[in-house]
Amino acid sequence: MRSTAFLAALVPFFLFAQEKLAHSLLWRITTPGVARPSYLYGTVHSRDERAYQFGDSVLPALDRCAVVAAELDLGAEQQMAMAMLTTLRMPEGKMLQDLYKKREWARVETMMKDRLGPMAPLLYSVKPFFVMATFSEAEMGDDRPLVLDQFLQRRGTSNGQRVIGIETMSEQLAAIDAIPLDEQARMLLDHVDHQGYPGTTDAMLDAYARQDLEALSAIGEQAGGMPEELERSLLTERNTRMVQRMDTLLRAGEPIFFLIGAAHLPTADGLIAGLRAQGYTVEAVISSYTPEKGTMPVEQEAR
Repeated sequence: MRSTAFLAALVPFFLFAQEKLAHSLLWRITTPGVARPSYLYGTVHSRDERAYQFGDSVLPALDRCAVVAAELDLGAEQQMAMAMLTTLRMPEGKMLQDLYKKREWARVETMMKDRLGPMAPLLYSVKPFFVMATFSEAEMGDDRPLVLDQFLQRRGTSNGQRVIGIETMSEQLAAIDAIPLDEQARMLLDHVDHQGYPGTTDAMLDAYARQDLEALSAIGEQAGGMPEELERSLLTERNTRMVQRMDTLLRAGEPIFFLIGAAHLPTADGLIAGLRAQGYTVEAVISSYTPEKGTMPVEQEAR
């Protein structure tokens, strides 16, 4: 479902690394007293070919686990659609243009029409964050039929593995609602006035394909970084919740393959540090081989 990209398409690229990390998106989690390891994989919600340039360790690690645990269970589309419809719209009687002065709105509306074409008027009653996320999604390639995390979840389903979400859509959307509308409006206007920070999405996807979290961090900072309210609501508070739920799942003893947006892995309060603080050993898995771009068969996506 395309609308599920609204939240995830924007956030994974705003990274704030606090320690030097290995060039890897795949991390092995060793639980004390449990023989089989679990794994944490940093994803991006994109259909761009560069999102699929993972090494030869990723799919075998996923296939060995009993459970695939993502931020959200993307198979629950009807539930997610209802949550989106009740949250993405502006408050009753309000329109997007009400958040701006006349000249500011003219700039926002011009970019919406330029980037989104006939779809633009449909978003005049939508909160600014979702407009910005739509811009971000539109800038990514659509080389693959599925976004990366959906592809990996479907592989788990095809394998007969249990596929679960560790958050609900309502929880994720509540994190967005915690950001005041005037701050969302300021963020969107900044995005417009900088013409979407041209080249940033391509540079980030290139860095993601190299599995270089530090490069992703640097590019995000060059593009204006993340406002404090957004970082706290969409990263810090959710990281705490996810670590708690991951800890509960890991203690049950089943090997789990976690699919979490790459922004949540680094930082002093990220998932890697959080799991280590809970007593787990978390180590980078370095692939011995990374396929050339475009060599992964598209047929695998229909497993």
